[in-house]
Amino acid sequence: MTAEEIRLKRSKRRRVIIIAIAIVVVLVTGFFTARPALNAVKAWQARRHAAKAFAYIDNTNWLGARKEASAAYQLRPTEPQSVRAIARFLSRTRQPDALEFWQQLEKLTPLTREDRQDEAAIAIVSGETSRAEIAVQALLESKGADPAGWLLAAQLAIQKGAADDAMSALGKVFNDTNATEQQQLQAALLELALASGSEAIDARATDAWSRIEKISHGKSAAALDALVLLARRALSGQKSASGSASSSEERTARKEASLRPGGAYAPVGGQMSVVDLQHALEAHPLAKAPQKLIALDLVEHVDASRRDELIAQGIAQLKNGDANDLFALATWLNSKKEFEKTVEAIPLEKALLGRELFLQYLDALGGLERWGEIKQLLEGDRYPLDPVVQGMYLARCSAQLGEKAAAENNWQRALEAAAGDPGKLITLGDYAEKNGIVDVAQSAFDNAAIQSPKLRLAQQGRLRLAQRSSDTGKIHAVLADMLKIWPNDDAVQNDEGYTRLLLLGSSSERGARSDQQGESSELLAPSSDLQTPSSELQALSALAEKLVERNPRSLPHRTFLALARLKQNRAADALSVYENITVARGALTPSALAVHAAVLAANGKTEEAKSEVEQIKIDNLLPEERVLVEQLTKTNH
Repeated sequence: MTAEEIRLKRSKRRRVIIIAIAIVVVLVTGFFTARPALNAVKAWQARRHAAKAFAYIDNTNWLGARKEASAAYQLRPTEPQSVRAIARFLSRTRQPDALEFWQQLEKLTPLTREDRQDEAAIAIVSGETSRAEIAVQALLESKGADPAGWLLAAQLAIQKGAADDAMSALGKVFNDTNATEQQQLQAALLELALASGSEAIDARATDAWSRIEKISHGKSAAALDALVLLARRALSGQKSASGSASSSEERTARKEASLRPGGAYAPVGGQMSVVDLQHALEAHPLAKAPQKLIALDLVEHVDASRRDELIAQGIAQLKNGDANDLFALATWLNSKKEFEKTVEAIPLEKALLGRELFLQYLDALGGLERWGEIKQLLEGDRYPLDPVVQGMYLARCSAQLGEKAAAENNWQRALEAAAGDPGKLITLGDYAEKNGIVDVAQSAFDNAAIQSPKLRLAQQGRLRLAQRSSDTGKIHAVLADMLKIWPNDDAVQNDEGYTRLLLLGSSSERGARSDQQGESSELLAPSSDLQTPSSELQALSALAEKLVERNPRSLPHRTFLALARLKQNRAADALSVYENITVARGALTPSALAVHAAVLAANGKTEEAKSEVEQIKIDNLLPEERVLVEQLTKTNH
């Protein structure tokens, strides 16, 4: 080979080696950088989906929010925005599982103020007092504690039975010039929630209604909400803030006002009259169909003879409106049992404009007992409904048509369609319970509780069905389950302790004692051994005393304590439990009356006991309460 050929050959070999080395370098670099690059892309995509989820949440588009939040989390579950999107969606839709995601997010990044607010809100709703306390404390300790934080503090204090602490927090909101009208309204509603029967606390109700009325004079969305609250209060016949506008007094005022031009009247004390509320609702710039229909209800409240005229007016105003207007109209007419007018004003073609409107149309047909038509519409797929809803309605139709087997099959199909979805199971359970199909309701609530044990609606559904059976053992079993989930919830502690006290020493309790006793409450000392009736009675009495100390105004707590002392043969101490308490209107439940009557009888106040027993619907008492009344009211005969 010539020198030139050797040079070219060496040059070619050098190029091959360089290219090979370059390829190796690229491969090695790609190996080490591909995964981070892929992760970066996934993180970017996850943040994009999360941003869309936040926008949907702000616009209350829950279906869109769920889809985008789920997509974000599936792409990259370690991306903070993905976790935040899921946690916020679950919080705003009141699902207890949100708490797990807030905990997960806190491990990834510090929580923002908005995060803490959502975490505290869902913790309060879920009865997770300790989690709520941590979140609320973080909000209040941060720089510039705002009205939103104080509102949450007030809600938490109310849940814990600390009325004075709640009022202190609400005072911060009322006195904060930066509080929005919506926050002021929410604070007034919480103040109203603290009202009970005593004069001092009725003053809070007076103050709350005065604040609501002040807010109602504006033109904002909060002002419209306040007007609706005042209107509903007027329609229910409650007293005005000054206590001077009862429904009977308003009727007298109307008669006097009819002699004056225009017939308008104003209750004593300068409160807004029914006519004022009507005009304010009609004139509000944000008022839509629902508010305008409430205004018509107020006119009917003043003059019931105009009912037919007002119904015709409402139909004329809204029958040519959009789907939202038609839905409001259908709901209004159905609430007045004007089913024929619903079907006439909203023909099937219009009823098919929206799901909720179509369901109102079906309800109107049901009110007219046109079950065959409903069944035909559902089976004809004129409007595709969720399989659960379709199964529920078909089951009811079949039952009304006497088709027992078909009804059972449709209930079963609805259960199968709802499986795995707590929300749908709750909907099915509520509907089945309303229609008296207890076995289906029980199955739906039980399955929802299995899917999401901390879902209050599921546990409350189970409790309602147990109460419906009037079986104290079943009621206590559900309450014991709830206490394991919410050990710091005063209401659950009270009811579990009260039912356990009723069962103590009874035949049903002797056959069902279990290790639940040791873990029923953090106020009771845990023990691996079964407690004797006397020691358990002592522990229950101590629990009741603690609950009364926390919330002295609670009649259920005092009823629990009185019964505990009565069972300890401390009749005089049981009677002293009722000292210095004014009972709230509507708080005298059959159980409270039964225990109080038994206490009176045990203290020799036989006639007073008899008088109380006469007020009790015996059928509404649990078996052990009936025995208690029968035994103790006969003591001094």
